[in-house]
Amino acid sequence: MSASSSPNAVAAYQVSNVALADPAQVIVLLYDGAIYRIGQALQEIEKQNTLASGIAIYRALAIIGELRNSLNLEVGGEIAMNLDRLYLYMHEELVKGHLARRTEPLERVRKLLMDLNEAWKQVTQPAKQVPASENNVASSVAMGAGIRSYSQPESAPRLALRA
Repeated sequence: MSASSSPNAVAAYQVSNVALADPAQVIVLLYDGAIYRIGQALQEIEKQNTLASGIAIYRALAIIGELRNSLNLEVGGEIAMNLDRLYLYMHEELVKGHLARRTEPLERVRKLLMDLNEAWKQVTQPAKQVPASENNVASSVAMGAGIRSYSQPESAPRLALRA
């Protein structure tokens, strides 16, 4: 078995990817993970594999829960409160979809996550790739959502999102 296909090598790569990412990039990685897990759940629902779809949805719910817990509602103001409500809606839709064994609620959540993910990817683009006027807008949106609260001292664990 080659190192590139080893589960341990993949896990080590993913951990280092998260450890080296800035807070906004961590959010993008979390969105990627939730989108992937919902895709898994959709496939398993189509196969009528309730256990596997439930596990995938549980993992997506855990990611959405972490995104929700990472919000700083005091600093983030209205944007953070809207994200909080949106994450709660996503949670409810995923549970409803799983219990009813329906794909439509899962598709709605996946679409919302993909849209949010695209917005965060724009925020994480290096400044040289984004025109100055767009960079200021992206930065203000990130600061409004409480991203500044995610900054951590060098001694803090890099996986935690909250300061």
